[in-house]
Amino acid sequence: MSNRFEETLLAKGIITPDQLHIAILEQQKHDMFLGEILINLHFATPTVVGELVNEVSGYPYIDLETTKIDRKLASKLSKEFCEEQKIIPFRHDEILHVAMLDPENIIIQDIVKRKTKDFFKSDPNWKFYYTHKQSLQYALQQLTQPQTQTVDDSFETLFLNLVDEAVTKEASDIHFMPVEQMVLVKLRIHGELVTYQHLEWKIFDKISVRFKFLSNLDIAERRRPQSGGCILTIRSNQVDCRVSFHPCLWGESLVVRLLATNREVLSLEELGFTNTQIEELRDLIKKTSGLFLVCGATGSGKTTTLHALLRECDFTTKNIMTLEQPIEYRVNGIRQTEIYENGVISFAEGVRSMLRHDPDIIFIGEIRDEDTAKMAVRASMTGHLVLATLHASCPFVAPARLIDLGISPNLLSGQILAILCQKLIRIPKGRKALGELIVLTDEMHQLISDGANATKLRSIKTNS
Repeated sequence: MSNRFEETLLAKGIITPDQLHIAILEQQKHDMFLGEILINLHFATPTVVGELVNEVSGYPYIDLETTKIDRKLASKLSKEFCEEQKIIPFRHDEILHVAMLDPENIIIQDIVKRKTKDFFKSDPNWKFYYTHKQSLQYALQQLTQPQTQTVDDSFETLFLNLVDEAVTKEASDIHFMPVEQMVLVKLRIHGELVTYQHLEWKIFDKISVRFKFLSNLDIAERRRPQSGGCILTIRSNQVDCRVSFHPCLWGESLVVRLLATNREVLSLEELGFTNTQIEELRDLIKKTSGLFLVCGATGSGKTTTLHALLRECDFTTKNIMTLEQPIEYRVNGIRQTEIYENGVISFAEGVRSMLRHDPDIIFIGEIRDEDTAKMAVRASMTGHLVLATLHASCPFVAPARLIDLGISPNLLSGQILAILCQKLIRIPKGRKALGELIVLTDEMHQLISDGANATKLRSIKTNS
């Protein structure tokens, strides 16, 4: 299936050739199914991978997190056997339905068939499915730790315990995802979305009302998106909760971002950058003007990296001003401004106002539109060092993203000092940043002025 899977990925434009190359290198290191690598790298969603596996191999995809599992059936095989063979039998009617990480593994199929042939009164029949790793791990956990909360639980205890557990597990977000019969609660832990428990609708409705009330939102409104924030006290510590409601098929989806108000800014060494990268970053923060961009996916630690870089500055001699949405780290000595959804100022208006306050360094939480991009470049051209984040898949794509936002290539050329593209990788004690740092050369600036694409910029770096 491997070659056909790779060909289909590229043919459908799901990933780029560069992303496929990165994924194959990771696969060689970890000896995993390519689809799992793509999911871990956030190049493709589990659903997309599952649909492709079905198309290429004929094995249907099943998400065990949203499927009712017959726990008694799975227990007949024992959790140890299911873990060892990486399978879960989830339903038994005329057919025994079995989810596998590798449904093409005939050896495991034979083992399962021998182990379960006594389950049938008449001719045995099996149907095998593909499922992804996180889905299987969740199902295995449910065999011994069923976590469906009911209305019999004390709501106040459940509400506070849920947030407390998320904070204890160092989750950055709590996701409440409605499905047909229940609401899934997932935690974003070290960049990975992990299913935590199920809620009955009555409990979720109470949680929604509580968060809306605390965030001064319209309790009766369920058809329009709403966002706001509140502060909860968990174990004597204040946690800043940013809530976002969004209407979907089965009801309102809710995401709560958790920001501890006492978070400490990490150093560049603690983040995991190489010594060479740290030296280059420290040289960059000494510049008096220019634009430094940090790229990466949502939740890849871009803001944390920029705050670690600002930590290298002398706050007593530098006027540092930030625009953030939200403020994730509260730092004495820096003038921090929060940008709110539908607020009175935007990022672009904030930069325009900052320029009248004699800043040395300007930190822009995100360049997301033409006005913000133009103000960032303008600030870098008028004697200010501008640090900003930008959504781009690699450092060589970042100039094209700014050009796409309306910045003239001639204007952009010479202004970008460096571009860092990073992602977070899991280590035994949490996560660390894995970054690709490009310090732009005169030749690269000339290529940007000529409107060169990412491939040409990368070739210059490779040749050098």
